[in-house]
Amino acid sequence: MIRFQHLGLLVTGLITTGFIAMASSPLPTTTQESAIDLQSLWQQFYQQADQLAPQQKISQTEINHYPKLLLLSNSQYPDFSQLKWQEIQKLWQARQNCRVDQPYQANANLKDAIEFELALCQKRPLANSWFNKQLNNKALLHPSGGSFADRYLASLDQTTANSFLVQHQNQLTLANKAHPLHPLLSELEPKGVDALLSGYRAYLSKKNTLWLNNESGWKAIAVNQWQPLAQAMKLQIVNSPTASCSFRYSNLCLNITTPESQWSRWALALCSLIITYLVFRSLHQRRQDTKERQFILQLLTHELRTPITSLGLTVELFRDQFDNLNDHTQQAVWRLMADHQRLAQLTETSTGYLTTNSDVQFPRQRADITDWLDHCLGKYQLPYSINEEHELELPYYWLGICLDNLIKNAQQHGKGEITIDVQVDKVLRIQISDRGHFPNFIQRWFNIVPPSSRQANMGIGLTIVSRLMKKMGGRLICQRKPTRCILELPL
Repeated sequence: MIRFQHLGLLVTGLITTGFIAMASSPLPTTTQESAIDLQSLWQQFYQQADQLAPQQKISQTEINHYPKLLLLSNSQYPDFSQLKWQEIQKLWQARQNCRVDQPYQANANLKDAIEFELALCQKRPLANSWFNKQLNNKALLHPSGGSFADRYLASLDQTTANSFLVQHQNQLTLANKAHPLHPLLSELEPKGVDALLSGYRAYLSKKNTLWLNNESGWKAIAVNQWQPLAQAMKLQIVNSPTASCSFRYSNLCLNITTPESQWSRWALALCSLIITYLVFRSLHQRRQDTKERQFILQLLTHELRTPITSLGLTVELFRDQFDNLNDHTQQAVWRLMADHQRLAQLTETSTGYLTTNSDVQFPRQRADITDWLDHCLGKYQLPYSINEEHELELPYYWLGICLDNLIKNAQQHGKGEITIDVQVDKVLRIQISDRGHFPNFIQRWFNIVPPSSRQANMGIGLTIVSRLMKKMGGRLICQRKPTRCILELPL
């Protein structure tokens, strides 16, 4: 408990020190001033990054050579601002049926699209003049998305397609792999192309490539080039729509890396190290305490051997003179012999219990099960029933302690006659029953045992019986109405 209090005081002290350091450090007077400083820093970074050697460059003349509407990402979707859904549906029916069932109205966009679809399904070639007319009228996009040139190119064979690209390459959309700019801009996602075309000076791709836009064209700066520059200027730039930012530009999230944030990371790392140290120290101390208790138990077991051996010699002297003693003294000698035997057996068992091997902790002896039951139940004068007599190899000492405790528990807290039933099969099953009602979980919590009953109850408790059975590989089962306590041990 004291160790955890010290840990709490230490963490509280570190947090308080951090707040004092942050309070004493110079901060901008207003958020607006902080934003102005960050904008100035961003402009300086942009100017210096523009001087870096790009890994890729596209001139502004090359970008202007292609219609802007074909480079935007929305060129791939239907334009519902020009056509209604019913008109696009009519276009689809014309393509499916390869004819027009009803004459269509003079909608120029729809008229050219239907003429285009009929030519494709009838496999009629379209003259270059047809596409030049679309270029002059700036009606390059198909109503269903993409350009007319995209769809026409997909229907041509390789030879005809090469001839078509020579004259109409600038009528393809940027999403088409045959577009000259497609290989150059494939690393930049469509949102980035839209941002740069709309006038933004910078865009950070998913691969952390920084794209810059100026009067001369577009530049792609690799992350290993622009990031050292940003770190030198104490500028943090990330592509994160959810991060907390002091200033946003395009898809860039910009923050100034301050000493306070670095101090916080160092303080957090220090706290983690201290907590880890205290946890390992606590575990080490617990292990040392366990070893100390084990040593004390070994010492007591060792020291008990001498008086028990001396007591054994005394018992042997009384055994030799047993016939010369009167009846009262003979009963006392019998009790002395029984107590000596029990102490000797307890010492040997404790020695084995100090090891981690369950076979040594709970040694098994081979004996007749009925002889053992007669010995355990004889002092209580309780009868028992057993299905078959067997000679079994069991941990009789610890099993006898469990059985003795359950019988005492039934005598003190049970009602009516106590019956004991033993079943021997693949599992040894010993059931102690009476006519009482075993308390449920809530009753066991709130039941108050009278002092007289508590003094008379010298058993080790059902909890310890249950733990002993688990360590021996068995289990304790308690059933209610009427009370039945069952010891199960696999054979």
